[in-house]
Parts: sequence; C-alpha cells; structure tokens
Amino acid sequence: MARLRLSSFLKEPAHKRRRIILLFALGIVLPSVLLGFLAFRGIQNDRTLLEKERLEANRRIADQVIREVDKNISSVETALTSCAADAGREKSGSSVATSALREFEAEHPLVEETFVLRQHSAIDYPAAKLLYLPDNGGPSVSHSLPPSEKVLAAQRLEFQEKDYPKALAAYRQALKKAGDPQSEGEILNAVARVQKKSGLLREAAATYERMSRDYGGVVISDGIPLGAAARLELATVLRDLNDGAVTVSALFELYKSLLRPDWSLEKAQFEFFSARVKGALEEFLASTPSVPDRTSVKQDLERLETQEKQKRERTEKAIAFHAGAVPALEAKLAGNGKGAAGGALRLAMDIGAYSYLVSIPKPETEDLERQLETWGFILDIEKLRENILQPALLRYASSEDISWVVKDREGSRVLASSNSPSGSVAVRMDFVSRFPDWTLEFYQQPPDLLRTFLGSPRGIYSYMFLLIGGILVFGLVLTIRTVSHELELARMKSDLVSTISHEFKSPLAAIRQLAEMLHSGRLPSEERRQKYYDILLEQSERLSLLIDNVLNLARIEEGRKEFFFEAVELGVLMQQVVSSIREQVGHEGFEINLDAGKESVTAQVDREAFSQALANLLDNAVKYSGDSRRVMVRLSVEGEQAVIVVRDSGIGIRKDELDKVFERFYRCGDELTRTVRGTGLGLSLVKEIVAAHRGSVHVESEPGKGSTFSIRLPLGRQ
Repeated sequence: MARLRLSSFLKEPAHKRRRIILLFALGIVLPSVLLGFLAFRGIQNDRTLLEKERLEANRRIADQVIREVDKNISSVETALTSCAADAGREKSGSSVATSALREFEAEHPLVEETFVLRQHSAIDYPAAKLLYLPDNGGPSVSHSLPPSEKVLAAQRLEFQEKDYPKALAAYRQALKKAGDPQSEGEILNAVARVQKKSGLLREAAATYERMSRDYGGVVISDGIPLGAAARLELATVLRDLNDGAVTVSALFELYKSLLRPDWSLEKAQFEFFSARVKGALEEFLASTPSVPDRTSVKQDLERLETQEKQKRERTEKAIAFHAGAVPALEAKLAGNGKGAAGGALRLAMDIGAYSYLVSIPKPETEDLERQLETWGFILDIEKLRENILQPALLRYASSEDISWVVKDREGSRVLASSNSPSGSVAVRMDFVSRFPDWTLEFYQQPPDLLRTFLGSPRGIYSYMFLLIGGILVFGLVLTIRTVSHELELARMKSDLVSTISHEFKSPLAAIRQLAEMLHSGRLPSEERRQKYYDILLEQSERLSLLIDNVLNLARIEEGRKEFFFEAVELGVLMQQVVSSIREQVGHEGFEINLDAGKESVTAQVDREAFSQALANLLDNAVKYSGDSRRVMVRLSVEGEQAVIVVRDSGIGIRKDELDKVFERFYRCGDELTRTVRGTGLGLSLVKEIVAAHRGSVHVESEPGKGSTFSIRLPLGRQ
C-alpha cells in the first residue's frame, strides 16, 4: 500500500502537467487560433476594401483635375466665340477689332496666339505682336511716291555737287511743298542726312527725334520703317556728340521698341536692327569703362536679351504654325463637316520642332466648308501646365500617400508629384478629347499593414487580432512558467522522497543495529554501552526532528497549523534547546556556546514551534560546520525587537544563493554540501514559523568563513 501511494505521489505532477497543457490547448489555443483566423480574414477584407476606396478616390481626383483643365479651356473657347462675333461686325483689320482681340488675349493668359483661317487657305494673326514676319512675307513694303522736281534738284546738290548748304535749303523748300506724310517723312530723312554730313549734329539729332515721333510708321526704301531707322541714326549722332548717358538711353529705347514691337519687320530687318543695337551697347560699355551705373546697364541689357530670346521662340513657333498648319486644319474641318457646331474642334499637332494645342471654338454655322473665316487659338502649353494643371493637382491630390505623374504621348514626364511615383499604375486617364494629349497616371502602393491595423475605421479586426495575439503570448508564458514550476516541484518532491527515505533509513538502521547489540549483550564495557545509548538518543531525536519538519511544514502550507502564543522568557527557552542539541552532538566534539545576556527577554511565542525553528538553525549550523566544531548562539535586544543570532565558522554560502536558502527543498550546490544529509525543509520551516510570529529571519555568509542567521522578534514584556 505504501509503495502504491508513493507511486501515485510521483505520478501526480505528470498528470497535472498534461492536464494543464490540454486545458491550455482547448481553452486558449484552439479558440484563439479560430478567432485569429477570422480576425485575419477581416483584416484582409478591410485591406482590400481600403485599396478599392483609394482606387475610387484616385479616380475621383483624376476626374476633378481633368474637368478643371477642360473647364478653363472651355471658358477660353466661349470667350473667343463672343470676341470673334464682335470682331466680325467690325471691318477686318480695324483698330477696334484688333483692340478687342488683344484685350481677349490679355484676359486669358492661356492663349498664346489667336488666329483666323481665311477660306481654308491662309492663316492670319489679327492681334499678334510678333517680333518679325517671315522674309518676303510681311506687309512692310514701301509706298514711296515719285520724287518731285524740287527733291530731285536737292538730291543733285547733295550727291553730285556735294554742296550741302544749298542741298539742305533745297530739301527744306521741298518739305514745304510736300502734301502727304509719306513724302514729308522721306524729305525729313534727307534733311537729317545732309545735316549730319554738314556736321550739324545737334540739328540732325532734333530732326531724327521729330521723324521718330511724327513719322515712325512711314515705310521707306526696302520696306524699312522710318521710325526704326531714325532711332538708330539718332543713337549714332548722340554717340558722335559724346553724350554717353543719352546715347545709352536712346539705344535702350530702340531695343524696347523692337521687342514690343512698334513696327512690322521682316526677320532680316529685325536681325539687322537687333544686332546694331546690341553691338552699339556692348561697344559703348567696352570703350567707356568709367560710365556711371555700368552694372545696372549690363543687367538691363541681359534682361532685354532674355526677353528677346523668349519672344524669338514664340515668334518662330507662330511662323512655323502659319506655314504648316493649314493642311492639318483643313483636314480637321473637312472631317467634321456638318454638325460640328455642337462643340469646339480640338487637335494637337506637331510642326517641325514645335508642338501645338489648337482649339477652334463652336462655329456660327453648321457647314464649316462654306465658312469664310474660322477663328481659333493656340494654347500656351507651359502656362496650361504651370497655371492650371499643376495647381489643380496640388489642390486635389495634396496627400503624401498619393503619387502621380503626367506624361505626354511619347511617355516623357510633363509633371510629377513630389513623392516619387512607384508601384503599379492604379488609374490612367486621358484628358477630354485628348486635349492636351497627355495622360494622367496615379500610382498606388499596397496599404501599409500597420496603418491598416491601427488607422482603419474598421480597426476592430485589427485590435481583435492584437488582443488574441496578446492572449496567446500571455497564456503561453503562463503555461510555460506553470509547467516549469511543476517540473521543478516534481523534481524537488522526488529529491525529497529520496532524501527522506535515506534520512529515515540511516537513523533506523543505526537504531536497529545498536538495539540488537544491546539486546544480545555483546558489549565489551559499560562505557561502550553508555555511548550506544547516546547514539540511540541522537538518532531518535534526529528522526523525530525530521518527521516534525515535514509534518509542520505541510500543516503550515495547508493552513492547518495552529500556534499557541504565550509569554516566554527567550533566554530560558534557548538554554533548553541548546542543551538538547549539545546532548545530541556532544560526542562528536561540537562546542555550542550560548550568550543570553543578563537581562530577561520575554516575547510572545509558540514554545514548541519556536523551539523547533531554533533547533533547525542549530542543526543546520552543525551540519555545515565543516572542520570547525564551534557554534555560537547569542540573544540581544535592539529597540523593540529581540535578536537571536546563530553563527558558525563552517563552509559558508555563496552570495548568489543567499536568497534561495529559505526556499523549499533547496540545497546549496557546492561540492562540500552535496554529501551533507538534509531535506532542504529546515530553513523553509524556520522562515514560516518566524513569519507567523511577526518576525523576520536574515542570513549573512561568506564562503569559507561561516554563516550567521539572525531572527528578529517583536518584544512582549510582562
């Protein structure tokens, strides 16, 4: 029966471990896995839904941007339709019509040029301010009349006879008889020329100023405007007069007039005047290093040169359109035919190195082939991109999570978001009527898993998943700790059974052997008989202490131990316990010294339990005394506490084991302690008993120098 109970005792922890693991698997792991799977499916669905929402949001943004661009273009088309109707009521090319068109272009910066396609065969720019017209293609032709007899006479005096005073007088007489601005302008030009030849530079400068002011639009030989020629000659005269500041001012004024432009020039004519002006300014700066505001003059020149470069490009672009756009426009109009009045005709075209976005607003008649004048405009692509498209994208697609790019038909980037587009194209949309012929692409990265977990409004799945994960981790840690504790407890119990069996067997074997010897009377002397009696007493006391330790610790842990406190003089109680231990170990040569002091110390204790605690400390000191055979016990008073100290000079305890010696079944792992008998319950029982007395127990030790155990109890004086 005892063997069966011992087997059941050893198997109980294994059953408990399996039961704990089974309960953990059924109660935590299985439900958590199921809920985790459902939560994960919810998260995946939530992530898919989030991707769809982002896709729809990108589509809406792209549609808003495209509508914004189309709205701006449509407003320009509507405005041009109204302006063209007003201009059509005026005489073609009149100042009123030209002024209206220029106001229209000023109000709509998207318009690069407004044009009229006349009879499907020629393009005009009614309000254009081009730097120049194609060579042999402009209206700047001379309207000179045959010279009068007086002019011929003056020319003979100037060129043949070289009589400049008479020639000057003759030109002035002819000027009085001139009857039209053309003749007056030409004669004044001759007057200024003769004044210059005669050295009358001041008079020549005044004449050139008059020509520029009053006869600037007169076209002289070779189609050159008189105003441009007069301004250039005026600067030459002022230079000859060494009037530097006025010369620079005159040259800059001429340069600005060329860039406005104030005259219709062919390309070769513009190139001539532009080169002469810039050359004169650079020559003046080089030959006059001490000119005031030199830096300012250079900056102004660079600024005007930059303007010239920009206007040259625009002019060249307009000339190229003028030369090559008619066939494409004619084909577009013919292809639309009747019924095209429902909306504007838009097309993107390339002519040479230039790209154009051309719109022909809603025509007044349905039959485009019979329409004599067709109005349209060329969009400024740069302004469309920078002033309309980019602000719309920044307004509607401002989130850092949105990345986009606008590409032309060759796939080159026109615009891109600040965050580099990456991932796959989620939305790709063309502009209305492919006008402009760009493609708007939105890129979409897979939603960040952590942000999906925590940032989604349907994040209940995410938090559920995290909660389940936390429960699993907590349960796993708790189970591991519990199983580890049970394994350790099972090991300690197994060691306890083995130790107790050994501890019981040793004293019982000794008692039986000595009893048999005493019973048979095989003793050599009375002294030997007395020694055997002492050994029997020691072994029985040790066996009794072992049994009491096990039983009392079990009662304390189960809460069945009852303590009976009474006022006890600690010195007397300690004397009794020490005397008892002395009788047990005295034959082994141990010396136990007691210092109880002279003052009576009384405390409320359970006599039996406290005696056992003190006996355990003394037994522990004896067992681990090593080669030393001396144990010191002292009683003292510190404040309101009684202090009982048990000190040995034995093998000591390592520092890392000091906090463990009061644990159940724990025994120090030093080589010197492995052969010492014991169960590992004595000090644990001491701690429980002292705690029941509202006291505390402490240990101080150093390997090789012994250990000191101190019990502190509250005083209970009579």
